[in-house]
Amino acid sequence: MNEPPTSADPLGGFIQTAKDRGLPDEALVPLLKQNGWSERRVYRSLSAYYAALLGVAPPSRGGRGVDARDAFLYLLNFITLGFWVIALGELFTTLIDHRFPDPATANYGPDLLHQVAWHLATIIVAFPCFVLIGRLIAGEIARRPEAAESGIRSWLTYLALVIAAVCVLTDAIWVLDTFLTGALTVRFVLDSVVVIGLGGGVFAYYLATLRQPAPADR
Repeated sequence: MNEPPTSADPLGGFIQTAKDRGLPDEALVPLLKQNGWSERRVYRSLSAYYAALLGVAPPSRGGRGVDARDAFLYLLNFITLGFWVIALGELFTTLIDHRFPDPATANYGPDLLHQVAWHLATIIVAFPCFVLIGRLIAGEIARRPEAAESGIRSWLTYLALVIAAVCVLTDAIWVLDTFLTGALTVRFVLDSVVVIGLGGGVFAYYLATLRQPAPADR
């Protein structure tokens, strides 16, 4: 049996010291998660510790394929969300422009049906796909709780939060600037409400996914 070497990284070194003192895994994992380490990273270091201790690496189930599947599902979920949210915003904007037309351009451009047809088609196709992919992701997390710790999930979630926050902040600044210059109109206000509503909805949706309890605690 090989002695586990001293790890150069702080997490590995702490795990080795804790195991040498007899600290069990069920106490070590929550302790490290509380201090900011992801569950996947902790178990990876524990696997390295036991591989060095036993002289044989733990058997793998082909995690690369699983990671590729997670990346595919989360990317597709993010893309379909973008398609139907943008189309919904464009649809509302078109209807608002039709109800409160600009006198300078009221007699130009295609009719209302041709303007909304593409947006409706996008929503009809993209929204069911978004719901279906969301159910697939929920099923994967129920079957593999560790999927909730996916790195691609975290990155895309925070990316969506940043984009939504930038849209809402930019639109709020634009509304205030227009108000201060005296150029505020009903049409402009309604367009801004659409942007803030959709951006705020996306922000709330992804923020809720971050605040969901771990699968073991549900």
